[in-house]
Amino acid sequence: MEKAIQELKKLKARKIFVQFGEGLKLRIQDITRQLEREGFDVVLCCEVCFGACDIREAEAEALGCDAILHVGHEKFLEKTKLPVVYWEYFLKANPCPILDKEFDKLKNYENIGLITSIQFVKTIPLIKNYLETKGKKVFVYKALQYPGQVLGCDLRAAKAIEKKVDCFLCISAGKFYALGVIFEVEKPVLCLDLERKEIYDLAELKKKIQKIKAWNRAQFNEAKRIGLLISWKKGQVKLPYDLKKRLENAGKEVYLLAMDEITPEKLEGLKLDFLIAYACPRIGVDDLERFTIPLLNVEDII
Repeated sequence: MEKAIQELKKLKARKIFVQFGEGLKLRIQDITRQLEREGFDVVLCCEVCFGACDIREAEAEALGCDAILHVGHEKFLEKTKLPVVYWEYFLKANPCPILDKEFDKLKNYENIGLITSIQFVKTIPLIKNYLETKGKKVFVYKALQYPGQVLGCDLRAAKAIEKKVDCFLCISAGKFYALGVIFEVEKPVLCLDLERKEIYDLAELKKKIQKIKAWNRAQFNEAKRIGLLISWKKGQVKLPYDLKKRLENAGKEVYLLAMDEITPEKLEGLKLDFLIAYACPRIGVDDLERFTIPLLNVEDII
């Protein structure tokens, strides 16, 4: 935290707009008190924060804040109107007891690739050492700031070593990051879940989502009225006018539907046959079952 405080003081910031992931909610009041002891006025953003692409400059400015503190994220955007300080916020965890208990689930894999989110990058050396003492070969690739680190939308650390490994082991709290990886690689992906304290395979979940995608894809050609879902989040802004024109030339009726957080409830009452997500690529993975209207990411269409 000291580094983040130093950066805020260097900016001469007084009122701080704080954004944080859901996983940090239990700690955010302690963080607030620490910041206040350093002389800052703190405004907590209680809207869901989807990552460092989700910079709420307009809201921060409207509340008179002169800097944004992003807790749990690293720098994503190069240019912002309001200064943004990123505090990575590493979480302490000891994965070794889980590995002891669940090691049998790795017995069929000799070469293992390790990936994780920024919060748990400190566990990579521990796990690497543990697996190597058990006779495994371990591969870790540095695509972002830390070896093995992935984002929900940046999975290069996995793809770069796929040919070298028999499986991937994703260290996280929940399956969000592992779920992203399963559609970028062909090798098995196992999640070392620090919350559930177990290791589990995502193969069945992958099959389930693939079936939904295949069914949705089959509905596309027959769809007459299509909604293109776009977001004004600073790191997700894309304007699909070319795609709209192409679909209209193919005889489709197309609507650009803009919103902050993309949810099915906001589409109630609209007569649409198909949805194409043109913002965060995780919408067409994590949220498929939430939408009653067939949905795919734009990458799955073009």
